[in-house]
Amino acid sequence: MTVDLGMEFSGLKDALKELNDIDKKLRRGITTEFKAIAQPIVGRAESMLPTGAPLSGMARSWKGKSGADIMSWNDARVRKNIKAFTSGKKVREAPGGFTQNLAVFGIKWLGPQATLFDLAAKGTMGENLVAKYGPPSRVIYKAYDQAKTEVDAQVKDLVNKVMFLTGNQGRI
Repeated sequence: MTVDLGMEFSGLKDALKELNDIDKKLRRGITTEFKAIAQPIVGRAESMLPTGAPLSGMARSWKGKSGADIMSWNDARVRKNIKAFTSGKKVREAPGGFTQNLAVFGIKWLGPQATLFDLAAKGTMGENLVAKYGPPSRVIYKAYDQAKTEVDAQVKDLVNKVMFLTGNQGRI
C-alpha cells in the first residue's frame, strides 16, 4: 500500500537520474532528506497500529506451502514494514494502458497484514475491521492526512532543490 501525496512534478524522475549520474552521494542525500520529511507520517502510522492482533484470527500462525509464517500479526514485523521511499525507476506502460512506477516520493506499508488491515472492507473480516477500526484506509492515508500541510510544503521545497541542482529552473 502506497500513499499518493497528490502532487504532480514534471521531469523529477529524470532530474533524480541526472543527479545520480553526477553525484551519487548527493542523490542518496535527497532520499535521506525525504525520509526525514516523511518521518512524522511514518511515526503517526506506526502509532495508529493496534498493539496486538486487530482480530482474533490474525493472532494465529498462518503457514504457507514452505512452512513459513505468512500472515500472523507479529508486531515487530508489521511495524517495521512502514517506510518512506524515493523511486527513480523508469515509468513503464503495460499492455492495456496500465502505467506503473509513477511515484517518485512515497510511503509504503508492505505485507499481507498491511493490505488486509488497512484496506479490507468486504466479507466478514472486512466488516469486522470496519466495525472496530473504521473504514479504509485505516492507517497510511489517515496518518498522511494529519501531517499533509507541513509535509507537502517540505516536499515541494525538496523538489525545487532537486530541480535547481540539476539546472531545471521550473518551480512547483
